[in-house]
Amino acid sequence: MKLVQKLTLALILGISAVLAANGYFRVRREVALFQSERVRDHKLVGLALSAAFAAVWRAEGEAHARAMLEQASAREDKIAIRWVPGDPLAADPATAAGAGEPVTRLAPDAGLRQTYVPISPSGAPPGGLLISESFAERSYVRTTLIDTLLTTMLLALVSAAVSAGLGAWFVGRPVRLLADKARRVGRGDFSGPLVLRQRDELGELAREMNAMCERLIEAHDHRAAEAAARIAALEQLRHADRLMTVGKLASGIAHELGTPLNVVGARAGMIADGETTPAESADYARIIVHACEQMTRIIRQLLDFARPRGPERATEDVRRIARSTLALLEPIALKKGVTLALREDEAPAVADLDAGQIQQVFTNLVVNAVQAIDDHGAVEVAISRERAAAPPDLGGAETDCVCVRVRDEGSGIAPEHLAHVFEPFFTTKDVGQGTGLGLSVAYGIVREHRGWMDVSSKIGEGTEFIVYLPVTERT
Repeated sequence: MKLVQKLTLALILGISAVLAANGYFRVRREVALFQSERVRDHKLVGLALSAAFAAVWRAEGEAHARAMLEQASAREDKIAIRWVPGDPLAADPATAAGAGEPVTRLAPDAGLRQTYVPISPSGAPPGGLLISESFAERSYVRTTLIDTLLTTMLLALVSAAVSAGLGAWFVGRPVRLLADKARRVGRGDFSGPLVLRQRDELGELAREMNAMCERLIEAHDHRAAEAAARIAALEQLRHADRLMTVGKLASGIAHELGTPLNVVGARAGMIADGETTPAESADYARIIVHACEQMTRIIRQLLDFARPRGPERATEDVRRIARSTLALLEPIALKKGVTLALREDEAPAVADLDAGQIQQVFTNLVVNAVQAIDDHGAVEVAISRERAAAPPDLGGAETDCVCVRVRDEGSGIAPEHLAHVFEPFFTTKDVGQGTGLGLSVAYGIVREHRGWMDVSSKIGEGTEFIVYLPVTERT
């Protein structure tokens, strides 16, 4: 039931209760007044007729006195008047006449109100006038009740109409507008101020809601600006981490570029000096082209990895990204005597992700794994599809994931450090060997892809980082 209907019903019930109580006491009061008036009328009529009856009896005799009473009784429609000897009410001590005063008694069995006026005309036996009248209270009470009931119903209907109209205008309409405004605010639409011209609590609520929307707009704009600045700073941080990784790659790739350059220089010099036959020149030219293509591929990989880019998600094969990453990092691994291995399952490893950002994650993990090995060893990257339970802040439900495990044979991480490896600027490397941002950046990227990371390590046996990425089903 709506608020206006509740208020209207409460008002009708309240008015009906008040009118009913008023009608009840009114009926009682008027019935008592009616009875007292009838008793008084009986006494007045009785006293007047008793005096006349006694005078006629003395002057003209009993017959004329009785005839006068009959004429007086005939003129009254509801009252019967007659002379009776003795005291007919004497049987009831509570109503017996005393000291010549009129006495009124109700006779419910006969449905009469009787008033006895004692008189003793000279020469007549003791007696008096008996005035009888049938009850008129019942019809009077019935009439009063009907009138009260009709009045109550009419007032209730008028009150219902007035309260419904006023409630709909002053309560229903403002509440409906306030509810519409609240729904729009819930959907994130803060525009369109609510205008209520009434100067009551609902009007004040509307004004406060408008003020709240203005503050929400300001907070939303401020939060959007902060988010944009935070995203920009995060992208700069990630780009700086990529550039730092490129610096690490440069030393390992120098050898890869040096060998093709030596080949190109030697073959080109021999061709320029005319030391080759036409057939050898053609063969050397093909060697030069192959060496140039190899150098171009290496440089393009570096440029692609170092170039800043915005997030561009698409359905990607995680195995392809892992292969590309290992190919890019192979020079660093070979320089340190570390073997890179990729182990893949046959199950599809497809996810909705940004290939550049996920490559940065894999690069950080593999570079850290290579650096964790002091002298010769292996780093294995294993890709599989598993069903794992997400952390509580991601829902905690089990889901199908692409699982990427990066395992090294290094010295391991101390147990007291494991809980801090993803914190910004935390590092166990020597000064100048790392900033402590790589794993933090990788962790943030994975979380933005609705995934999560885990780590396990044993001192002297190595460390394993696990990346969980929600899968995307190919259609």
